[in-house]
Amino acid sequence: MNAVIESRGASATEATGRGRRHWEQGVAQMQQRDWLGATRSFKRAVRAEPADALYWINLANVYRHVGEPARALAAAERALALEAGQPLARRLQAEALAALHRYDDAVAAFEKLEAGGTREPDAMLQHGAMLQALRRPREAIDVLMQAAAIEPTMMQLHAMMATAFRDMAMQNEAIECLKTVLALDPGNVQAMAHLSYEKRHVCDWESLPADVQALEQVLATTPAGLARVTSAFSLLSLPLDPALQLAAARAEALVSAVGAPELPPLTDAERAARGAPGRRPRLAMLSYDLHEHPVAQLIVELIERLDRTRFEVVLYSTGRDDGSAIRQRLKGAADSFIDLRGSSDAEAARRIRADGIDILVDLQGHTRGHRNAVLARRPAPLQVAYLGYPGSTGAPYIDYLVGDPFTTPVQLAHLYTERLAQLPLTFQPNGRWRPLPDAGMTRAQAGLPDEGAVLCAFNHTYKILPEAFDAWCGVLREVPGSVLWLKETNGQLHDNVRRAAEERGVAGDRIVFAKAVSYAEHFSRLAQADIFVDTWPYNAHTTAADALWAGVPVVTLYGNGFASRVAASVLNAAGIPELAFGNVAEYTGAILTLLREPSLLAGYREHLATRRMELPLFDSERYTREFEDLFGRIWQRWVGGLPPEHLLA
Repeated sequence: MNAVIESRGASATEATGRGRRHWEQGVAQMQQRDWLGATRSFKRAVRAEPADALYWINLANVYRHVGEPARALAAAERALALEAGQPLARRLQAEALAALHRYDDAVAAFEKLEAGGTREPDAMLQHGAMLQALRRPREAIDVLMQAAAIEPTMMQLHAMMATAFRDMAMQNEAIECLKTVLALDPGNVQAMAHLSYEKRHVCDWESLPADVQALEQVLATTPAGLARVTSAFSLLSLPLDPALQLAAARAEALVSAVGAPELPPLTDAERAARGAPGRRPRLAMLSYDLHEHPVAQLIVELIERLDRTRFEVVLYSTGRDDGSAIRQRLKGAADSFIDLRGSSDAEAARRIRADGIDILVDLQGHTRGHRNAVLARRPAPLQVAYLGYPGSTGAPYIDYLVGDPFTTPVQLAHLYTERLAQLPLTFQPNGRWRPLPDAGMTRAQAGLPDEGAVLCAFNHTYKILPEAFDAWCGVLREVPGSVLWLKETNGQLHDNVRRAAEERGVAGDRIVFAKAVSYAEHFSRLAQADIFVDTWPYNAHTTAADALWAGVPVVTLYGNGFASRVAASVLNAAGIPELAFGNVAEYTGAILTLLREPSLLAGYREHLATRRMELPLFDSERYTREFEDLFGRIWQRWVGGLPPEHLLA
């Protein structure tokens, strides 16, 4: 894009008048990548000759380079007003809209660009990315395939198509796209990680050992090599050393910070005013998922119950407004609910700073839709990672990570770049918002056989690794008539799973797949299981709490990473910590014991069903007071001029 604008600008039709000298100077400065100097020159050019579209186009381009998308948009639209349909102006308009996260408007601009005959693969790639951001993957694939027909060796097109196919639950097609990426760029770490991730979605484990070995080798290389890793989340479900996962997170955090300079620190006067006695700190949460999403469901009762004499609560939403009841509850619960869509990362950071936020809580980490480039600018004096990402962000701009004594024990603090802030029982908020199971549902209605034990493993299939599947099949062989109940995350995994079962001596028809149902029906159906059997190294998180709410005991296996210790933390808050184990033999033995001793299993189910409303896991009032106390400690350290330090329960 840069070369296109510069070369066309330099060779454009002879510019005349008072603006020419400034324009020529700006072109020379652009070629030297002196973007601030070029900005000044082109501003002089447009002031001298405001009717010259070329000058506005170049001004838009340099505004793009200095991170001012709103000004770039205004300049591009001024050029379009002077020369309707001008392709460079249209493209700059589209890119500025994308940088402002105005995805619908960006798509419309890219469509006009292509309809006008400009079909440049790199612009079409951005068009596809905008459609993806709007969750319109089929349309994204159409655009990306047209671009690939023009430039078949453009690796990024195939990578973007892989993401779109995944969103359509077409994992096999995504896998083929990623294989193409690696054929074009054999050392692409992101593609390696995503290929393994997509294969695990369909339980294709054939090359898993080789995939893990290759990723281990890359992750153990120099930081310069790690700068290409932008898929830390997909690595959490692999059996990797947590230190290597931390290295990947550091690399991804570094990528987010590129071109994101920190805002000036608070002045002494500002610090004194914020820490004044009696002043409530302004606590804000930043999230893409403040709509019908597990994160929103988990936090809503916390937001509703937070003591407003201790904190002022602000929610910053960067994701879609789905009009859901949960979004309306969040809007009603917060002191302020601010939609940051349409704001660039720099503008969002400036808004947060201007709003006087004292503690900014990030609910995303390295998950889809994150705005880490906002956090990298340090808009708040204290920045905290919480709930959305089960691991260290690796980000120097995050001060604390909220955990608990089991999920984030201090002896594992070396696996985190943040200081650990522990809640007493579990970091996971729950409350009592889930629907109660309908006792009238039958196993047949749930799609299960009338007889035999049911092992439920409703984790997403990318979390299932061969070692866990080995253990489950071992139980099925030992317990006649038992079945394994899996979540049907896509329609392409059946054959792989049933083949894997048969290779382990279990008939394929003993694997039952659960299709998507309504939320209320899900809990009634879930209650038909006997035991929820967990995955590792990425445990059940919200899914574990779902099972316990439905009255189904969870048996888990924990490791050293955050993602591998959540279910044990949840079990602790449910009063049954003894169902968490440190090795496969104990894990498998516990499942068999529960199935062979019906009275023992019944006791656990009764504990969960009859004490549901009093268990600490679902006590949002207790959790909220603990949360307030922890964040009060975080705040008081800052007020006292002390640096962040581990805050243990």
